[in-house]
Amino acid sequence: MSRPDLGRLRWRILAANLAVAAAGVIAAVLGVWLAAPGAFGDAMARAGMPGGSGGMMGGGASGMMDPLLRSAFGDAVGAAIWLGLGAAVVVAVAVSVLLATRLSRPIDQLAEASRRVAAGDYSHPVPAAAGELGDLASSFNAMAAGLAAEERRRRDLIGDVAHELRTPIASVRGYVEGLEAGVFAPGPEAWRVLSEQTSRLEHLVNDLATLWQADSSGLRLEVVPLDGVEAIEAAQARHSAAAASRSMTIVAAGPRVRLRADPMRLGQVLDNLVGNAVRYGREGGAVVLGVGASGREAVITVRDDGPGLDAIEAGRVFDRFYRADPSRSREVGGSGLGLAITRSLVEAMGGTVTVDSPGRGQGTTFTVTLPLA
Repeated sequence: MSRPDLGRLRWRILAANLAVAAAGVIAAVLGVWLAAPGAFGDAMARAGMPGGSGGMMGGGASGMMDPLLRSAFGDAVGAAIWLGLGAAVVVAVAVSVLLATRLSRPIDQLAEASRRVAAGDYSHPVPAAAGELGDLASSFNAMAAGLAAEERRRRDLIGDVAHELRTPIASVRGYVEGLEAGVFAPGPEAWRVLSEQTSRLEHLVNDLATLWQADSSGLRLEVVPLDGVEAIEAAQARHSAAAASRSMTIVAAGPRVRLRADPMRLGQVLDNLVGNAVRYGREGGAVVLGVGASGREAVITVRDDGPGLDAIEAGRVFDRFYRADPSRSREVGGSGLGLAITRSLVEAMGGTVTVDSPGRGQGTTFTVTLPLA
């Protein structure tokens, strides 16, 4: 049988409770021994009993109590004290053990849960408790849930990256093997396909690098005052040719608003949003860019009249590698990281990005808020 660890909280609480109980018992015993004879003599004197101070025996003080009576009183008081002391010790030990166990149990559960979390097991939350220990348990459970979600995202990211790399790598390998075997003749078509697939791989790697930098706070930003109207007009100009190829128009308008952002990263954010709107919007439709101010924030909106999103899609549209229409997205070369990068970049600049769509077939509006300059 192993010796108990006396340094654990349970034993320390038990020792503290017993020390308090012992101090109380000692104080009670001393008080009885010092005060009881005088109080007993005074009580006998008031009752006119022999041996009391000022009583029938004429004793002058309680200390002059009749020796036999004093001895009997001392024996009685001593017996009562020992009985009371024994009962007090039993009760004190029982109550101390109960309190120590109840107080230390949540701590033991928290320690066990922390060991599980350290081992990668997030499936055993700490039971709820009252008071400060309950607050600690709630905070720990929230932390464990966050770690579990992050671990799921990490595993999903690994699987998604592997899936995204598999298609272009397989295509490149197939063409290379075909060229080696003489199935394909070297020429413009083969080089075009190889160039497209390698560009797709490069785009994916660059997107992953940007996302990693933004999420790990390793992104270098040069936040300066910018003109909001100039930012959306520049995005309009960059995407006007792509919009014209689909008979779409891009409109940019709004009052002059000064905001704080990194020019290059804000351009990347707008390119992602406007590019998606042109890529997936209704052919012959319109993309509307707006800018304004609300309180202490600048508000930039990108609205299209495309296929829209349902509630589930709107809740997941910023997830990594999520596509509302997977087949269509891959056909146009999207990596599935654009909106995840957009959210990370906007948050790195101190802003927020949200999406709103009335439903399928009713268009989509993305809203970016950034600090005013």
